Amino acid sequence: MADKNDESGRHKTSTLKSYLPQSLRNSFSRDSRTPVRNKVLAGVVAAGAFVAVGSPFVAATNGDGSEPQNRDVAPVAEQSPLSAAVNGTPESPGSVQLRSGDSKNDGSERQNLNKSEKVQQQREKAKAEREAEQREAAQEQAERKKEFERKAAERNKADNNDQQSKGKAAAPKKSAKSAATPEKLVQSGFLTSGYHSRGGTHAGIDIGADTGTPIYAPQAGTVISSGPASGFGLWVRVQHDDGKVTVYGHIHSSQVSVGERVEAGQQIATVGSRGQSTGPHLHFEVRTGPGAGEINPIPWLKQLGYALG
Repeated sequence: MADKNDESGRHKTSTLKSYLPQSLRNSFSRDSRTPVRNKVLAGVVAAGAFVAVGSPFVAATNGDGSEPQNRDVAPVAEQSPLSAAVNGTPESPGSVQLRSGDSKNDGSERQNLNKSEKVQQQREKAKAEREAEQREAAQEQAERKKEFERKAAERNKADNNDQQSKGKAAAPKKSAKSAATPEKLVQSGFLTSGYHSRGGTHAGIDIGADTGTPIYAPQAGTVISSGPASGFGLWVRVQHDDGKVTVYGHIHSSQVSVGERVEAGQQIATVGSRGQSTGPHLHFEVRTGPGAGEINPIPWLKQLGYALG
């Protein structure tokens, strides 16, 4: 029986019960009413407490009301703070060292900041490049516009010079024609045969003059014939703006070509004796249209202010 008592003489079961919580002590006191299973469970819990903590639970009092003699729990003042237990001390470094909560976030924020700065720099660089390209394009466009205006000014100047040159060259020619024979059909000519003479078969009039005497157009128009012609040898025909056609036959030479525009008083041919002719003269007709019937040329010429010769 001696082995069932501890050093102080108390029963070991009583000693164990003194270290258990009140809820577990009761399981040992109700032997007749508590199942064996609960008693075993209580023993296992007590053994686990010894192993986990390394010291017995501190009971407030013994079973008889006195304080337990074996009390080895360290005073509260001697216990290490939770921060030292977790983070460690110089004498006993903690198994787990908590890093600063901001260290990882600081790194991420720094990376994000660097990335944002890099993106901003790239955007500013791209913007600067676009602005440079726009300036270059604007400068190139301005240079092209300037070159175009310069060439246009040169062309206009050249055109003006050409027009002035043509005007100067044409003015003396026109004035010479007007001065030479402003009111004559044939220079130094005379009427030799009238309209419908020779038994009414003569469709025009004949104006005699020396070979080579100038012949002038009495009215502005367009040349529709200039060259050989049956019976006339060589002729010129001019269709005027009112539709009438004038015919110049037996001429010695033509001074115009088909399609050419002629003005009133402009020389178009010279007097000759080609074809069926008895001497140098101009056969002159006025018709109402190409291939149409003829009219008397003398009233028509007088109406225009022209003399026969």
